[in-house]
Amino acid sequence: MLTTQIYQSPDFKIYKAGDGYIVHNTHKSFKEGHTHVKKYDTCMVMIKLIKRKQLPKSRSKRFIESLIRISDDKKYTNMITNCI
Repeated sequence: MLTTQIYQSPDFKIYKAGDGYIVHNTHKSFKEGHTHVKKYDTCMVMIKLIKRKQLPKSRSKRFIESLIRISDDKKYTNMITNCI
């Protein structure tokens, strides 16, 4: 599958991959710190939530697991996990 980087910040990269996107936390290995997302807007929401240490409005198990996967802040991931 062809991937093209379309966004970069000091902490995250977003790649266009097939009919979706991949969000990668640059502070984690790709294998451990990436997730697949269908919409670009969702990628940006995830990045903002992690940077601001905010709880997601969505209670979707997949969304929350993706946030945990791409976050490198144990305190934040514990906070999300405890709210489920």
